[in-house]
Amino acid sequence: MPELMTSAESVTLRLEGRITAQTATSIWRCALDTLASHPDRPVVIDTSHLEHVDTVGIALLFDLGRQMRPAGAGVTFQALPPSLASLIHRYDAAAFGVPHPARQHIGVFEHVGRSTIAQLRLLRELLNFLSLCRRALMRAVIRPGTVAWTDVLDVATEVGAHAVPIVLLMGFLMGVIIAFEVGLVARQFGATLFVVDGVGKAMLRELGALMTAIVLAGRTGAAFAAQIATQRVNEELNAISTFGLDPIEFLVLPRLLAAIVVVPLLAVLADLVGLFGGALVMASTFDVSYRQFYSQLLKAVTAQDLMLGIVKAAVFGLTIAAIGCHRGFRAGAGPASVGLSATGAVVASIVTVVVIDGLFAVMTS
Repeated sequence: MPELMTSAESVTLRLEGRITAQTATSIWRCALDTLASHPDRPVVIDTSHLEHVDTVGIALLFDLGRQMRPAGAGVTFQALPPSLASLIHRYDAAAFGVPHPARQHIGVFEHVGRSTIAQLRLLRELLNFLSLCRRALMRAVIRPGTVAWTDVLDVATEVGAHAVPIVLLMGFLMGVIIAFEVGLVARQFGATLFVVDGVGKAMLRELGALMTAIVLAGRTGAAFAAQIATQRVNEELNAISTFGLDPIEFLVLPRLLAAIVVVPLLAVLADLVGLFGGALVMASTFDVSYRQFYSQLLKAVTAQDLMLGIVKAAVFGLTIAAIGCHRGFRAGAGPASVGLSATGAVVASIVTVVVIDGLFAVMTS
């Protein structure tokens, strides 16, 4: 405990021994009580008997020196080592007493304006990133030997083979739901056979590619963003650049190529099981045999419908991979940024896929 010595002129508080995080609490409380009990007398802090002071001890000394006291009753240090004096006197104690300005209320229009600027800045970054991806894809087409096809195969296995069960389930359920819901309405007009047309058109042109893209946006897009964000947090991206490698070609290009190839294949599988689900409902509920379903399907759909779905799926796959990788590269420091990148990738991918699907619908109508 500090030793207190009083005289006619001043009060001396002698600090002894070691002041560390374990011992500072009682010393700090005693010193503040001493200052409070002698408000009108100068206080001298004698540090000549101190043996060791850690960062908490330095904070204690600094706090004692910055106490607001009347004129002529200030706090001074005696026999303070030069190393401690340089730390304590480096900062102006008055600066720590300046109150923080009150937080200004942001109006609705200002909030909308800031959000718009942030989104435009994000869009500009995304366009620059897509430009780099386009250059990497062009180099891969011109010089395919420079592509790490082993990495592409590994990513394709992760994106495609592991996603087959969930894609098949979603495709089957979509075919069943469409056939059942449309069939209930068509049966009232005696047009149950034409439900086949709706199931075929919807699955081949729209739902096969769209549902596959949505599933992969939540599964693969988030995975791409989390993987690259983790590498950024661990400074692996800096190490890749230090080795003279391009992160776009080393990390992004294999994911883009894998997504372009795999997503159309998954969409075709979703189309097939969706049509099977529709045929199953038509045969079991609406008395349309499998032969009738097959015959009517050939009359209703064309090869152009299938090709449109495949093209959509390729564009969707490229979009999901690019957005996921871009979100990963934008990750900040800390583990929380990894989760934010994955969440942002899922939301942005789904919204962008729906917008692109709407553009396809308008252009091909």
